[in-house]
Amino acid sequence: MFDLILIGTVHLDPEGRKDLYKIIENLRPGILTVEISKFSVRYRLSNQGKWLFRLKNLIYKLPKERRIHSRLKLLELQLHLPFEWEVAYRYSNINNIPCLAIDSGNLARNELPLWENEVLSRKNLLKITDEPDFDLDNHFSECHSQAKIALKTPNHLPKPMHHLSWPSDKFWERREKTLAYRIRRIHGSGLLNPGSYSRTSTHHVHICGWMHLIARSPWKTLTDLLSDLTPMRILLTRMRNRESNHLII
Repeated sequence: MFDLILIGTVHLDPEGRKDLYKIIENLRPGILTVEISKFSVRYRLSNQGKWLFRLKNLIYKLPKERRIHSRLKLLELQLHLPFEWEVAYRYSNINNIPCLAIDSGNLARNELPLWENEVLSRKNLLKITDEPDFDLDNHFSECHSQAKIALKTPNHLPKPMHHLSWPSDKFWERREKTLAYRIRRIHGSGLLNPGSYSRTSTHHVHICGWMHLIARSPWKTLTDLLSDLTPMRILLTRMRNRESNHLII
């Protein structure tokens, strides 16, 4: 079995919570890490209720035809603590294993304090509801389809997916290196020592956005930076008519 397992998710997907917990239960990890920073967890927990209350009031004041726009539903999902952290933290408490937030926190420190007055403003809500509406379920199904295509053929991405060049940006390059470095430190820290916790598994499960699972693309991702550890890659999928809720890459 693999010591390091990377689980890639489609962020914000409402169906992700239950399926992710099932996968973690089957893997029985000795430690969990998540692509979120300690700062983000603390800040979100302190402000989540206020954000959601403000959003509800702003939506109520919008023209009636805009109030059910799917962009508003996506925004509401964004304001909640990510399901990846909630699921991992709940599993860690039940099974007495470590659950660590290991992201750098730089992005969260820059962006989260701006949400109340910029993201949660009437101006922004009018702007995002000016765009054509769409079916939210279809949106997430399409996201999952894109993830599968990108992970199978990273060097032959269609034009609409050129945003996957994000690792070429210096900020994101540093972030990937930081995440890889922290995962390596955990491997050498003794935290995966069997018998230290109620579980005896030495598996380290890291939960992150699916784009970090891309390998051998023109830019180095987390997967590439950890390739010497031969991580197992699992994509959390939407497979409603099948027993499996994941895809091993």
